[in-house]
Amino acid sequence: MMQEPLISFENIEKHYGSARVLGPLSLDVRPGEIVGMVGDNGAGKSTLLRIAAGVESPDRGEVRCFRAAPGEIGYVPQEPALYQSLTGMQNVRYWASAIGLHGRRLRLRSKYLLEKVRLTEKANKAVSGYSGGMKRRLNLACALVGDVRLLLLDEPTVGADRPSVELMLAAIKEHAQRGCAVIFVSHHRDEILSIADRIITLDKGVIAGERQVEKPSAAPKTDEQP
Repeated sequence: MMQEPLISFENIEKHYGSARVLGPLSLDVRPGEIVGMVGDNGAGKSTLLRIAAGVESPDRGEVRCFRAAPGEIGYVPQEPALYQSLTGMQNVRYWASAIGLHGRRLRLRSKYLLEKVRLTEKANKAVSGYSGGMKRRLNLACALVGDVRLLLLDEPTVGADRPSVELMLAAIKEHAQRGCAVIFVSHHRDEILSIADRIITLDKGVIAGERQVEKPSAAPKTDEQP
């Protein structure tokens, strides 16, 4: 039996002034599904993610999302949401505390995520000294501080080196295997093809194409998170 969507967009539209930048658009994303989204600049991809994250509201139509507790929606915007003067550890702890983690739980979660993105050795260094790939990895870690059920990624690998990209893609796949729904926006079609279950093409704010991506079956990850 097909699972109920974690998020549904029903005939949504978004206008900036007199210009319609998105819609009408309808889309469902289900638990464990990675939806890759491609399209030219200005196609409406980032606008759709901002609406999904609750940063913006549609002018028309309806967005139906699970009743999210703090930390259950992870959002990675195009520009890293990091405090440059703080260390990597301080950044992760800031976002963890923002969703209500504290004490031992906060310390363990922060340590785990920095290990996950291979930044343990740089944990106490200011982010201003990080490379582009390190900043992208840290940005993903900050988005995953909660029990994320919906992960929204807007060009998360821009400027990252290949090892960083591969590490990030592996972490995203692992979360999807645990039932997290993912919307992944990227201009890199090789990344989309390697990670997505379904690819949506946006053109001038509407869905211009959709296709399933055949993937070999893989055993789910079973390592426990703190």
